[in-house]
Amino acid sequence: MSSSQPPSGERNPLGLDELIAILVAFGTMGAILFWVTGKNPDRLNARNWQFPAVFSQPAVTPASPGILTPESPSSDLRSPATTPVPSKPDVAPVAPLGRILPQTPPVGVIVVPPKPIARSTPDPAITKPKADKPKIGPVRFSDVPDKYWARPFIVALVDRKIFADSTDNKFRPDEPMTRAELARLIQRMSDDKEPIRKPIDFKDVKDKSPVAPAIDHTVTTGYLKGYPNNEFRPDKNIPRVEVITALASGLNLKRSAKTSKTLQIYTDRKKVPKWAVDKVAAATEAGIVVNHPKRALLQPNRTATRAEVAAMIYQAMAKKGQVPAKSSEYVVKPVKLSK
Repeated sequence: MSSSQPPSGERNPLGLDELIAILVAFGTMGAILFWVTGKNPDRLNARNWQFPAVFSQPAVTPASPGILTPESPSSDLRSPATTPVPSKPDVAPVAPLGRILPQTPPVGVIVVPPKPIARSTPDPAITKPKADKPKIGPVRFSDVPDKYWARPFIVALVDRKIFADSTDNKFRPDEPMTRAELARLIQRMSDDKEPIRKPIDFKDVKDKSPVAPAIDHTVTTGYLKGYPNNEFRPDKNIPRVEVITALASGLNLKRSAKTSKTLQIYTDRKKVPKWAVDKVAAATEAGIVVNHPKRALLQPNRTATRAEVAAMIYQAMAKKGQVPAKSSEYVVKPVKLSK
């Protein structure tokens, strides 16, 4: 029958066999320790003891270039060569990761950043290419040949948009000119002139008429006048004498002091109306009158043609300095008469 009492806490003394085993173990360890210290006394140094990897410290990154590490004073090993070589470390060096950064400058040193290198030559300016101006070819009309007497005047005015009603490649130089058409031409050649008179409300010119602004311009600037009974007669063919007097009035030409002597150049001077004598003489002296086919034949009461009006309007513009003067055998030049 087993006892219900717990086992006693007293320890039994060691036996003889156990004591002998303990002595043998200590003796073996002492022999090994003596043998190790006899081979290399430095092995006894605690700094050189090797421990398993679980107790080792992480690998040490070697110092940056330029910083020397002092040799361990306890190392007495020398290589056969005359130059002393430091002992190899027990821990393998680890290569640095990436490029080595330069050392931080000492505190208190002022670091001046490098100045940017300026370009020796500035970048060329970018300019947009300009579009070429359209070239206007020579004006060609099937009814105005190269040797036509008024061609230089016609071409110049068409090129300047004074005559802008040419169609079907025709100019119709010998067709008659109406008062309304002359008003349009005068407006285009003198659109910058300031008015000097009040407009007239002509009963035969409606306000919505396309020619009404041109008629108002020629009246207010002093070129044209109306007829009695408050009429302008826009569709009436205009005689040559009215074209000459209109240009002389609009240019404010001075009255000739030698009217009778100036008009002697015309063989038909007696046909000039009395109200137009002074204006015709002033226009003659200004070089505005153009007579074709004979320069001495004025034909004041004949209806003016488109070519004749073109020639005299161009001469009026030349008088104002708007265009260069043109030489023509049909431009009347007053003869200097002796007093």
